[in-house]
Amino acid sequence: MPFYILQHEPIAPGLRRIAHEQIGIVLSRFADDAVPVQRQVHSLRARCKKMRGLLRLSRPSMGDAFDVEDQKFRAAAKQLAGYRDMDVFAKTIESLGGSIGEVNAQPTPIPVAALRRSLEIMARCQDAVDDWPLDIRGFEDLAPGLSRTYQKCLDAWGATLHEPSDANFHLLRKMTKYHWYQVRILERLNKWEIRKRRNRLRDLQLTLGNAHDLAVLQAILESQDDLQMQLLQRAITRKRELYANATRIGGEVYAKSADELLSDYSRWWTES
Repeated sequence: MPFYILQHEPIAPGLRRIAHEQIGIVLSRFADDAVPVQRQVHSLRARCKKMRGLLRLSRPSMGDAFDVEDQKFRAAAKQLAGYRDMDVFAKTIESLGGSIGEVNAQPTPIPVAALRRSLEIMARCQDAVDDWPLDIRGFEDLAPGLSRTYQKCLDAWGATLHEPSDANFHLLRKMTKYHWYQVRILERLNKWEIRKRRNRLRDLQLTLGNAHDLAVLQAILESQDDLQMQLLQRAITRKRELYANATRIGGEVYAKSADELLSDYSRWWTES
């Protein structure tokens, strides 16, 4: 089933369906020995972010339950933080004309205990979904969550323009993902404006993700005794190019205020 509320699907059941499906994908992939562990970990962490975006959309109706559930998904992902996909790392280096052999970086084994803890948390998340206090009847119940997340995006965007540092671009990427997931969930509106926004948000978060990979590579290279200066310079140059592209896309995506965006969505929801 799709990662959005269906055209004639009640909102609260739709959100619960999405949650069950996303968590179910994680649990089933860990049960499949044919899926490499690194891919399983990536799937778990990505879907935890999706679920945290969904929870932020429904936050106003959840009350204290929001913090409880949000922290569960955060904890599940945090158990596996730092275990980077070496395939992604190698591809980042290869995109610069280098090879993994030039960098002193070895894959870190993922502790079985950490995997077990993450899966146990995800199973508890699955059990809790049907008890979420989702008193959501119309878009007006989702509007505050959408507006709150988008305003945080605008704040991160403003901070990035003021100081275009790696840390600020990384925060912008994080908030952009949450907003992107929420736009996808609301795709039932089926308007070309929504599809265009969804696609531009995807472009932005992918660009920021590639830049983040280069920032990580830069930090590793700068920490090594045997500095690979040419590779480092290529990484920095490419990262700056991606930041420039992200800034251009961000100027389009974050041109409207939170009130303006909310007004658009309210109108589209009424017309759908």
